[in-house]
Amino acid sequence: MYLSVITDQIDADLNTALRIAKEYGYRDVELHNVFGKSIEQCDDSEVAQIKALLKEYNCRVSCIASTVFFLCPLLEGDHVSLFNPEFYTIEGGMEEHLCYLKRACEIAKALDCPRVRIFPFRFPDNRSPYFGTDEHIALITENVKKAVSVAAETGVTLVLENCPYSHLPKGAMTIQVVSAIHSDCLKLLWDPANSYRAYKENVPPQYLNTTLSEECKLIAPWIDHVHIKNYTYDPAFEKPFCHTSLRDGDIDFVQLFAQLDACGYQGAVSLEAETPWEETKDSLVWMKEKLSA
Repeated sequence: MYLSVITDQIDADLNTALRIAKEYGYRDVELHNVFGKSIEQCDDSEVAQIKALLKEYNCRVSCIASTVFFLCPLLEGDHVSLFNPEFYTIEGGMEEHLCYLKRACEIAKALDCPRVRIFPFRFPDNRSPYFGTDEHIALITENVKKAVSVAAETGVTLVLENCPYSHLPKGAMTIQVVSAIHSDCLKLLWDPANSYRAYKENVPPQYLNTTLSEECKLIAPWIDHVHIKNYTYDPAFEKPFCHTSLRDGDIDFVQLFAQLDACGYQGAVSLEAETPWEETKDSLVWMKEKLSA
């Protein structure tokens, strides 16, 4: 395993983020919010600027964290909305998202990055759970196959992220799409914290009691990228899952790192702290200590 960090978790300015990442011993970075937009919206001149900055700081890109399929309605009549106005994302229907995906793959090739993140479709505001039903999974699979065809043309691997705001919030659910398509161009982006804080009302009963350790063993053969962040659960708050530094949260990442290592995972572990800078800084230090030991 090797260290990575999403640059906008450090600073919105890419130059500043890369400088600080190197100061903390991080060579590999992940790109999402760049120049005030989602990475797949960048034009050729902006990609050239990114490439120059990466060369200046001797950094590599572990993943192009596109927002393809995040705000893309899965069913006709679905209304999807953004959970956080500070999360930069693209919008539109399938055709628009597939066009952006092609652009994301082109950017990945230009930056010598092997993978592009996609999502399993935002859950809608106007339908009731459960969202991860067999019907939904079949339709997501059909659409992701189209994305895989786009990626195959450029030789880029897509990584499908389990996301609590999507139809497939848990890794054990998301893997059904990846295993069904069974392509070298499609793997899993596992975010264990996303699995941990999945909305229970959106999760079918058979997935509710799977522990993170059990999930890791189940999905390990398909994992190609990992995001990490941590939460504490406090029912006293309106939103009971509270972001915190890696060392202070409920998830035992030392145990999960050991399990990933035992399963033979050799990819990036990419920090997506979603915390104020002081806690993000603490997570950068803590993660480097644990993975360098």
